[in-house]
Amino acid sequence: MTDAAKTNQQLDLFGARCRELAGRVNAGGMAFVEAIDLAYSAAIWSGLCDSSGDDAVQKILADAFMNVRRKVRS
Repeated sequence: MTDAAKTNQQLDLFGARCRELAGRVNAGGMAFVEAIDLAYSAAIWSGLCDSSGDDAVQKILADAFMNVRRKVRS
């Protein structure tokens, strides 16, 4: 497997995990900020930010969490 293919596979897996976290937020099982922090910390820890770039990681996060319902403060 080439380095590019491995990086793409890692980005795909990261995207799937981010979508799972977004689903947990929508179901009320996790706070929005907690989910984002967890995902971004995992990207840093795994070296994904270094190998793919911070912009790519943040784009995946934004795409995954785009439709998460946010609670409105009253």
